[in-house]
Amino acid sequence: VARSARAIGPRRAQPRSPPKQVARCASALAAARASSDRESPEAVAAEMRACYDVVARMGRGAVYLGSARVPEDHPHFASARALARDVAATYECTTWSGLGAGMMEAVTRGGMDAGKPVAGFMILLEAGGARQASRKHPYLPPETYHTTSFFSARKHGLVDAGMREEATDRTAFFALPGGVGTLDEIFEVLALFQLRRVGSKHPVPFALMNYDGCFDSLIAFLEKDMVAYGSLREDELVPHWRACATNEEAMAYLNEFYGAE
Repeated sequence: VARSARAIGPRRAQPRSPPKQVARCASALAAARASSDRESPEAVAAEMRACYDVVARMGRGAVYLGSARVPEDHPHFASARALARDVAATYECTTWSGLGAGMMEAVTRGGMDAGKPVAGFMILLEAGGARQASRKHPYLPPETYHTTSFFSARKHGLVDAGMREEATDRTAFFALPGGVGTLDEIFEVLALFQLRRVGSKHPVPFALMNYDGCFDSLIAFLEKDMVAYGSLREDELVPHWRACATNEEAMAYLNEFYGAE
């Protein structure tokens, strides 16, 4: 009984650490932080600011997310190039991407085919490769892009490039076929739309380019499996994006979207 009484009685104050011990702990913590491999938050913030500067300089527009591994002789490469050309020419907007190979190269050429500005954010690391010390685009002027070390800064820049500050702005997001990195970017944008945290003053269209049914399984997973599981409501994502099998469907979607405003 005595033992129980002591257990539920008031706790004795814990002895304070001597000032010298506190100082030693603080010094050790500072040294550990200084020697850590983790990059500083200031470096990430600086890259974000640099990305925002490029957006301010080049103007917002159509943002394309897609694989760097699609070869130039693939039919989807030609489709993506034609899509970027038609969107840039129709809406007179800047073409944005990660400025890598594959689908990113396709839309870069498409924007240039239309004679409109092309811009983007490169990364010092791509899937299957080693991180480079520096990286420059082979033919775009340096003022049209920024090369980042952090994926977070790159994604912030791409999202900002698709925002609409004015009702007359014409921007859009396009999800082209891709792998893990592309899916990461797609779901980042989709989650921001779903949670109403995207930051745009006006709605922005989002087209999922389902060339040859490449996203059929993903769509089924979201619309059937996740609804059955209970993590999504039926038709919850319908207001936020549209699956388009062809470029013609995508252009019709944009015309419908902006024609209704």
